[in-house]
Amino acid sequence: MARPSGDAGAQEMKLVLCRGVFDLFHVAHLRHLEEARSLGDLLVISLTPDATAEREKRKPIIPQEERKELLLALRCVAAVNITEKSIDDLKNLKPDIYCKGSDYLEKAHLPEEVEFCAENGIEIVLTKPNPQTTSGIISRIKSYG
Repeated sequence: MARPSGDAGAQEMKLVLCRGVFDLFHVAHLRHLEEARSLGDLLVISLTPDATAEREKRKPIIPQEERKELLLALRCVAAVNITEKSIDDLKNLKPDIYCKGSDYLEKAHLPEEVEFCAENGIEIVLTKPNPQTTSGIISRIKSYG
């Protein structure tokens, strides 16, 4: 997806980019995406593909194409790119805002993202903390076994 552009005289739309796996979609995901969308005119999701998620944390329960379909059904989401590396969407879209969950900087995720955003005037915004997590849901499900 290329960054949307308007007429020469029209005001530029503010683009917000989020990155994530969004597996077992839950209320914290929804709140994060709605807050991200409130920061601009268009929200694009850079969706972590199954293979990347497996290498980085765990095998997703919901396949990537189904996660994409769910995300596209949300009013707040304009587009979803399944992208191997977040830096690729940052470089291709050059959003105004890169929105991450509140734990993003604490976990020291991808210094190349932080550096690219700083060099290109992309604001990194962290959404409000939310106690609900996918791993927490999975742990509760396992405890019922």
